[in-house]
Amino acid sequence: MVFRFFKGENIMVGIRVLTGRLKMGRMKTLATCLVMGMIACPMSGLVANADDIDYPDMEVGVFWNSDNDLSDTVYMSYNGSDFQQISTAYKTDGNGSSHVTGKPSYVNSIHDPSIMYKEGTFWILGGYTQNQNNLGWRFTPMLGSSKNLIDWSYPNSGSSQNLAPVNAPDTGGNLPSGQYDSAGTDGFIDDNGDLWIVTTLGYYGAFHGQSQKDIMHPYLVKATGLQPGSDPAMDPGAQPQLKYGDLTAIRLPDNSNNWLDPSLYKEDGTYYLSIKKNGVTNQIYSLNDLSRAGDSSAWKLVNANVVTGYEGPSLTKYNGQYYFYTDKLKDYPYGQADGTAGTFVTQSSSLSSGWHNTRRITTTNVDGRSIPNRHGTVITVSDSTAKRIVWNARVRAGYGEYRPGANGWVTENGKRYWYDNGVKAVSKEVYDPDSDAWYWFDKDGSLATNKDVYIPSGDKWVRYDAQGHMIKGEDYRYGGWYYFNPTTGAMTKGMTYVPSNGGKWVYYDWTTGKMAHGETYVNYDAAHTGWYLFDQNTGAMFHGDTYVRSNGGKWVRYDFTTGKMVKGLNWHDNSWYYFDQATGAMQKGNVWVPEWRGWHWFDRTTGRG
Repeated sequence: MVFRFFKGENIMVGIRVLTGRLKMGRMKTLATCLVMGMIACPMSGLVANADDIDYPDMEVGVFWNSDNDLSDTVYMSYNGSDFQQISTAYKTDGNGSSHVTGKPSYVNSIHDPSIMYKEGTFWILGGYTQNQNNLGWRFTPMLGSSKNLIDWSYPNSGSSQNLAPVNAPDTGGNLPSGQYDSAGTDGFIDDNGDLWIVTTLGYYGAFHGQSQKDIMHPYLVKATGLQPGSDPAMDPGAQPQLKYGDLTAIRLPDNSNNWLDPSLYKEDGTYYLSIKKNGVTNQIYSLNDLSRAGDSSAWKLVNANVVTGYEGPSLTKYNGQYYFYTDKLKDYPYGQADGTAGTFVTQSSSLSSGWHNTRRITTTNVDGRSIPNRHGTVITVSDSTAKRIVWNARVRAGYGEYRPGANGWVTENGKRYWYDNGVKAVSKEVYDPDSDAWYWFDKDGSLATNKDVYIPSGDKWVRYDAQGHMIKGEDYRYGGWYYFNPTTGAMTKGMTYVPSNGGKWVYYDWTTGKMAHGETYVNYDAAHTGWYLFDQNTGAMFHGDTYVRSNGGKWVRYDFTTGKMVKGLNWHDNSWYYFDQATGAMQKGNVWVPEWRGWHWFDRTTGRG
């Protein structure tokens, strides 16, 4: 490739245009090439190699999807709460099956997955107990690895012996001698490359039809020499290589016998254990030396209640803030629970206090489609090699290349795109303060115009005009009127009061959002189930008596307050009226009134009783 000379002070400007953020060595090479007047410089000196790009730090998380879909899905995030799918590590058959689709029968997904990184390899970890022949009950860690976040090895412990706890787990006598359960396994890679695995062992009531009756305690094991048995892209069945130490009990300065879901985080030489106490409350403890994990006096309580009503805690620090990820409990608060689960995040600038803004995270794919999530682990990725692996997987998923230094509106090939610190907005809602408007960018990054879009993060349908601005208020399109919330832009559905035509109550279809006209049957909730009448021109809800042509023509009454068609006995204007229970037709003459269990005369002209 041939390049023309840059003149004078524009030399370095040209270099930046051509290369983005290159390492200093490559900058000097290119500068020398151009200054010396070399017309045909090597292409490698002019193009930003992926190895040279200084990618921003990011969060990487893995969650299992749902009780029905036990797939383990890998995501990345730049704000701590919105996660974009970059791959599915273990896609299952569905319907509650843990078998990984298309793999040998022994390959299963990892429940409650934990994600880690070490020397060019990402790992997903889980664990379970099994009764091994001639060995008795053993705790079995399950490790899967990937060098590209796309190709994953089959989960395996890397040991035929697996792990027998040094301290026999307490089961409260609820299980046969030697048997015990495990729940909530998590992993952490230390600064020296050692793998620390934490889990809880004992009696897990849910496994035996006795929810809320857990007797569980935390345990810890160190594994050294961790590395993949082979490149998973070449040999996914190769077992990981590592050496396990002793599986020993963690003893906290608290006499509770109900601990679950431990996870580890390290900062400035101190280890932090996040763990759920008594089934509902998530706490943080600290320790300077994990070899003293069995000494209750060595642990310090950092926070007694980060958040209550959640489980599966995972702690990380990103952009100066701590993020605490948990899975909402389906049955809390007891007697008032809504029965739903899903991952939430709580944040603070301090581990000991100030936790706030507990909110549900979003997990979406490149199309913007929402993916369900259950608890897993989130880590902050700052290693340059790890960030490159994540970004390459993101590009492969279809989100686009990283563009160093790009911010705000960028025109590429005649189309407008939006960048946040080099990251192209893809399947994303964006606010531009300069135009004071919201925009949506589709999965290819292009600006959405004259289009309705579903936004998972707000659980709303919105509409964008020809300039890409989010529409707010009333809008006529597709042969009908629609209404969008003046603040959020969310498409309105159901009964709504709007200010036009002097103010009126109207109905927007519960499915399409289109304004109703004429006779309409509404049934989106118990309070509004029934027939209504809306003006053919304005859509305004009608109240009072009127003649309608349905059922051969009839006089009906629409409630003077609610607008719903009246049926049965009705008192109005100091008189009784009766309306057919099926058609709503006003009855006249001698009529049987079930409420009175007798016949009653209603005026043949007015219907008064």
